[in-house]
Amino acid sequence: MTAFRKSVLVVIRGDSGSGKSTVARALQYRFGKGECAVVAQDNIRRTILRESDELGGFNITLIEAIARECLA
Repeated sequence: MTAFRKSVLVVIRGDSGSGKSTVARALQYRFGKGECAVVAQDNIRRTILRESDELGGFNITLIEAIARECLA
């Protein structure tokens, strides 16, 4: 019998300054190296794409692609 692990997507939402990043980092630390990926929308939108927060922005497509790859 081959063992496999089920991937789980956890979305953390909240107001600015509410502790989302802190919780995400704590989860990543708890699960260990290579076991938990943090896909931060602000980092992707602001840093990678230099995109404004706009309806239909490319950041949503990129976040989805990154999340799917991480879950695979």
